[in-house]
Amino acid sequence: MKIGHGRRWCLPALAGWMPLLLAGCSGLFNSNVPLSQVYVLRPTWPAAGVPTAAATEPSTVQVMLPQAVPGLASDYIIVLRSGERLDHYRGARWPAAAPGLLQALAIEALRTAHRFAMVESDAGPFAADYVLSLELTHFEVEYTGAGAPTVHVALVGSLGRRGSRDVIASLSADSTVTAAADRMQPVVAAFE
Repeated sequence: MKIGHGRRWCLPALAGWMPLLLAGCSGLFNSNVPLSQVYVLRPTWPAAGVPTAAATEPSTVQVMLPQAVPGLASDYIIVLRSGERLDHYRGARWPAAAPGLLQALAIEALRTAHRFAMVESDAGPFAADYVLSLELTHFEVEYTGAGAPTVHVALVGSLGRRGSRDVIASLSADSTVTAAADRMQPVVAAFE
């Protein structure tokens, strides 16, 4: 009997507080924080100048999700400021974290080159003959002085046979490009 009596008291008490709770929650729907702009990379791949007879190898390759050095595995557009301080552009993002973005770009580049019969990600359902492993060591915008920033992209890669785990080839690429201006569109163009 006491339990039933307590329940009857609880419902009217909650009903009295409900308008106050809802009024407090209504502030969650109004925000002065600007929405993030999502920037995509659309690199222009060089035209494949390989003769048709040698263009497609009957083998397949799987591109692993790249590893990234600490601070780069984010969908933020990372900024390196003086004093070796990592930051990011407020309200600007990539459509995916940098490793996933690099994986998608590597797959697109390999497919465009027509060197393999099939190119897929490590989440693909088929067993591949080769595996491409990548490490992203730089993927940031650097502000070193006055003027437009410099985009720095660097990666290390290894291509190996899946079954034997023998490394067939290793590569490293390092590029810096100064943006045409200190604005988002020229910075994204420098990444491309």
